[in-house]
Amino acid sequence: MYHIKERTESQIEVKKSRFIGILLPLSDEGQIREHLNAIRKQYPGARHYCYGAVVEGNNRSNDDGEPSSTAGKPILEALKNRDLDNVLCVVVRYFGGTLLGTAGLIRAYGQCASQAIDKAVLTVPTEVLTCCLSVDYSLTSKAENLLQSQAVILDRQYGEKVTYIFASRRDLSEQIRSSIGYDIDTEIIKSVIMDLEPEEAEKETP
Repeated sequence: MYHIKERTESQIEVKKSRFIGILLPLSDEGQIREHLNAIRKQYPGARHYCYGAVVEGNNRSNDDGEPSSTAGKPILEALKNRDLDNVLCVVVRYFGGTLLGTAGLIRAYGQCASQAIDKAVLTVPTEVLTCCLSVDYSLTSKAENLLQSQAVILDRQYGEKVTYIFASRRDLSEQIRSSIGYDIDTEIIKSVIMDLEPEEAEKETP
């Protein structure tokens, strides 16, 4: 599953009809209407403002006056074929005077949406853990070596023990216990979902 990093646009012309595809990240379904209103103001006077959207796995689409399933559905299929989530694609059509027919409309709307997706920067929603680890000073060398290779150290606090605050994309508790000491406990402070570019998501550290 992928998200998109930012808004992207594409444009094609088919028999003098102009199709403008706008791809936008979504956080909830309520934003669909907001984005549509903004796009209508940005591109006034168009014949159709059709869209497909996927929000938390739920599908939405609208043909906005085009024949049934010739606009919203191919836009939505383009999003689903690329395994996108939390995304809206609006395709604006300025009518060029020539009817395209059912097959022509499906191709045009699908192609415009696909081109916008091709231009987008995709991200991978990834769980990132923020954790706390306290060790005796005699164990700081082992802790440093492990955390620097498997996590990102966010802070070091020096008191009776050395406390590390670090971020990791997996629970390192067992690895820490086996490498540093079986009486060492790691506390998970919080877990958040972050959008990382694919090459970053594949790395061992955030």
